[in-house]
Amino acid sequence: MKRRTFIRSGGVAAIAITSPLAGFSGNPSITGLKKDRNMVKFTRDGLDLSTREYSTLLNEIVDTNGIEADSYSRFGVVEELEKRMAEILGKESAVFMPTGTLANNIAVRELSGSDDRVIVQAESHLYNDSGDCAQRLSNLNLMTLAPGRATFTIDEVKDAVMRTKKGRVKTGVGVISIESPVRRMDNEMFDFETMKTVTDYARENGVRLHLDGARLFNACVHSGKSPADFASMFDTVYISLYKDFNAASGAILAGTKEFTKDLFQVRRMFGGGMPQVWPFAAVALHYLDSFLNDYSESVKQADVLFGLLEKTPAFKIEKIPNGTNVIKLHINVEDREKFRENLKTRNIIIPSPDKTFKGFKMKINTTLLRSTPEKIAGAFFESV
Repeated sequence: MKRRTFIRSGGVAAIAITSPLAGFSGNPSITGLKKDRNMVKFTRDGLDLSTREYSTLLNEIVDTNGIEADSYSRFGVVEELEKRMAEILGKESAVFMPTGTLANNIAVRELSGSDDRVIVQAESHLYNDSGDCAQRLSNLNLMTLAPGRATFTIDEVKDAVMRTKKGRVKTGVGVISIESPVRRMDNEMFDFETMKTVTDYARENGVRLHLDGARLFNACVHSGKSPADFASMFDTVYISLYKDFNAASGAILAGTKEFTKDLFQVRRMFGGGMPQVWPFAAVALHYLDSFLNDYSESVKQADVLFGLLEKTPAFKIEKIPNGTNVIKLHINVEDREKFRENLKTRNIIIPSPDKTFKGFKMKINTTLLRSTPEKIAGAFFESV
């Protein structure tokens, strides 16, 4: 489709994009940083900081507030982050973990006690993407529910619990672990009312509860609930530090003081007592308090952008039911890779073309605040 025909048939004038680097000359490293900080990226949950951006940010944090180093992932800025995250989640205490995989494994391991069966979603990260760590390293038996769905029902839970009690050898369900949003379901949320029903049932029956909330703060904006609203239903909760809070790595596992008091020893046992993690903790802490507001504004900007795009016949937006930051952009062009490359020249990054439909799966994140919906829409129009 030619650009002139496209604009006329869509009835929306394309907005010319002037490069934010136009006319700039000087230090190549400064040029690169300016380009990094003007890019809108629909590829990650967070900002997807370049190495240049990340190292520059650390220097800015040091110059502004200073960074107190940790010792084997304890004290200093790590302890500051742990305390602040615990406050936001309404938990008594929190502990830094190097990865979400380790956070989830330690949580269900410590909660299970002598009851070694753990109920999880069939689409969960713990079941699919953790190398069977719960089974191999912690001798737990994962019972999967709701294949192909984000939410399992209370009836499915009750049936699983009763089957464990009626076996020839009596076993027990020690933990119910719920992931929300669910990555393998395009970041769809576990239904909140069902979550309350399941967690109430679990408490009544002495089953402990863990929340894999890697992207929980996204769910808060889309559900209108606070992080503490979710966390209050669970004994423990894991939060990723690199997804929304832009750290290069890291996770937080929060719970009671009794649960976390010696958790650093378990972390060390699994090889997770890293000598220093302050570069992770400092960046996560930097973005923690502003994320909910910034992401809320990004969602509003995205809604305006999608409205502009859908005024033309070339674009259609498909939202995920009960979803969060993932959308499907259907596009009426033959060469999608060329379209993607055209956007890249305009400082807009989108994922590779999806193989299941004619378009792209894109993520809403706070890089949207680097521009305006009108300018971003203009870049999309110009790139067709």
